[in-house]
Amino acid sequence: MRSIRFSLTICFLALLAFSLGGASLMAYRSASRNLEGRLSIQKELAQTTYKDRCRDEENRLDDALLFQAQTLARLVQFHVDWGKLRFLELHTLGLLTSPANSSAYVQVPVWALQGTRSFAVDLFRRATPAIRFDPAELLTRLDGQVAEFFQIDTAWNASYKSNSLEAMSMEINFASFAPNEVFHWEYEDMQLSESLKVRRVVLKASRFLLGPTPLTAFPRNRNSGPNRGVELPPPLRNNNGADASFRPAIFIQCAYDLAKRDALFASFAQQRDEDILNFASEHKKDLEGFRGMLAAINLLTFLAGGGICFWLVRLGLAPLNLLTVAVSRINEKDFNLDITDKQLPEELKPIAIRLGLTLDQLKKAFAREKQATADISHELRTPLSAMLATLDLALRKTRTVEEYRVMLEDCRESCTNMHKDVERLLTLARLDAGADPLRPELFDLSHLASDCVKMLSPLAQSKGIELQFEGEPNLEIQSDPGKLKEILVNLLHNAVQYNKPSGNVFLRLSSRPGSIIIEIEDNGIGIEASKKNRIFERFYRVDASRSHGDSTNCGLGLAIVKGYAELLGAGLEVTSELGQGSIFKIDLPAPLIKEAYAAIGV
Repeated sequence: MRSIRFSLTICFLALLAFSLGGASLMAYRSASRNLEGRLSIQKELAQTTYKDRCRDEENRLDDALLFQAQTLARLVQFHVDWGKLRFLELHTLGLLTSPANSSAYVQVPVWALQGTRSFAVDLFRRATPAIRFDPAELLTRLDGQVAEFFQIDTAWNASYKSNSLEAMSMEINFASFAPNEVFHWEYEDMQLSESLKVRRVVLKASRFLLGPTPLTAFPRNRNSGPNRGVELPPPLRNNNGADASFRPAIFIQCAYDLAKRDALFASFAQQRDEDILNFASEHKKDLEGFRGMLAAINLLTFLAGGGICFWLVRLGLAPLNLLTVAVSRINEKDFNLDITDKQLPEELKPIAIRLGLTLDQLKKAFAREKQATADISHELRTPLSAMLATLDLALRKTRTVEEYRVMLEDCRESCTNMHKDVERLLTLARLDAGADPLRPELFDLSHLASDCVKMLSPLAQSKGIELQFEGEPNLEIQSDPGKLKEILVNLLHNAVQYNKPSGNVFLRLSSRPGSIIIEIEDNGIGIEASKKNRIFERFYRVDASRSHGDSTNCGLGLAIVKGYAELLGAGLEVTSELGQGSIFKIDLPAPLIKEAYAAIGV
């Protein structure tokens, strides 16, 4: 069996390990949840950053498209030959009517129509030449711009396309623009060809006929709508205050391949995915680092806790060591436990008290054994001495047969007394060893009690004591008759032995449901209260001087009575008063007899 110190240390360490494991598991789960939350936030932040970058990049490209369209608008406004258009307004009708000089009356209405500005404009805007650019300036202005494709259309069906468009054309719906809008633009994605999808801006500018417009002064930041953040110029008016929105409009389209924007978006997505992977890797590293830190903390805590547990167990078991030392000092000559209550904790005090009581019992047992040895020696020495004296006397001289017979009878009596003492000792030894089993059988207890009274009647008569039997007849019982007889004989013998001259001894039997009561009462010398608890001890006699006894009593009878009563499961009580007599009561478990059942009406 393991030591208490080892067992307690193992229990404490197991409890410490369980506690550390539980706390570490809870801490790890909490940290894991926190890191998972942080990772989720980082993923959302990366996704938000990706969307913001895509939106910013799209806005930047849209701003670049609009700026390029504005640049083209300035170039167109700068290169249109306004003087030629004025010349046509003044001279075209004259040229048309010059062949008809013979009909001068025709020239008058035509020249009158020249004064109608709307007619002239409508007439000459359809005959204006195609849009032209200075190639060098166009290349300089558009170098590095985002738009790969551009197309310029006018309300008078003139059109100009970049070389990159080749045979492709960007259709435009003029009706989608309000006639009174002098400056307006819109963005859209369109399918330029089966394999080419572009992002374009369509810019409508109607005031270029009056000269260059300071488009560079327009803010380029946008918030919402097709004209987000751009401050529109006030509408121009003629000298007479009329609205100039009737002027012909120019539509500038700039576009770039969406594949480039998608490539940028893909790079942003790749950067986002890399950031998420980095976040996940950091999360994994953080968890691994936290696990390592927990393992190191647990290991150090476990080692420190193990040392503290060992020290605490040793400190807690120190009183046991004191008790061990005190017990080791006990010997056959000294049964005192040399330790005080102050030296022991509350948990060990009951053990020390019980140990002290046990030592007292051992001390008494040793004393009884010593006394028993002395008593046995005395009891055996007396008959042996008498027998040796008789034999010596018989051998001194030749004697008659009758004299030898008398001497041999004396020797036989001494041997008989020694045999009785030895048999009683053997009986007690068998009881102690549990080698004297019950031998139950059905018999009449009343008849057994009557036989015991008859057996001891001669002894009672020799002492002038009246021995009487009072009891119910036919008390059949299932028990051990031999042991019951030994009990009754010993109790009756003591009642006669320690009685007064002309005294009385009564043996009574009575029955009640489930038991039979045996009482042996005498009016003899009685027992002192201080000695009543010791009368069942071996070799103990109330009258040590044997003034009321004989040499055959060695103090074993009542010890045998107690042993047999316990073996039979019977209760044994003693009631006695000094000088008044004693009553020994035995409560013997037994079934009710038929007569008893009838008496109680069962």
